[in-house]
Amino acid sequence: MNIYKYKIEWCPICNQGWVEIVKDKATNELFVCCSECESEWESPDHVKSKKLATHDIYGQTDEPDYDEIVKRGWENYILKE
Repeated sequence: MNIYKYKIEWCPICNQGWVEIVKDKATNELFVCCSECESEWESPDHVKSKKLATHDIYGQTDEPDYDEIVKRGWENYILKE
């Protein structure tokens, strides 16, 4: 089982976790979040910018369906094994 199913990049903030595509449980909004420091970005395009990182903007997360990721056009950001 791959616990980092939708990882897109190694975190530039903490350098200790994977940034993954996740979904806010309350709003179903997709965003990206570090598995360790929980830094958040509204888009995979923003991860390289430490200035665009946020904290606690989004709520609890859930794993999105792949179709939801495709609908946002983010499937090409996912790192292949």
